Amino acid sequence: MDKDHLIELISTSLLYESKDSESTKNLCDFKNYLKRLNLDQLRTMSKEFIL
Repeated sequence: MDKDHLIELISTSLLYESKDSESTKNLCDFKNYLKRLNLDQLRTMSKEFIL
C-alpha cells in the first residue's frame, strides 16, 4: 500500500465522518499528523489499529 492509502485507512478507521465542525477539524489535524510519518510508521500503525 502507498502512503496516501494507509493514511486514508487509518484515519477512517479511527475517526468517523461527521458534519460537526470540531470533528472535521480533528480529522484534518489527524491526517496532517499522519502525513508527517514515514511509510514504515504508517504500516505499523495500521496493523495496530485496523486489526
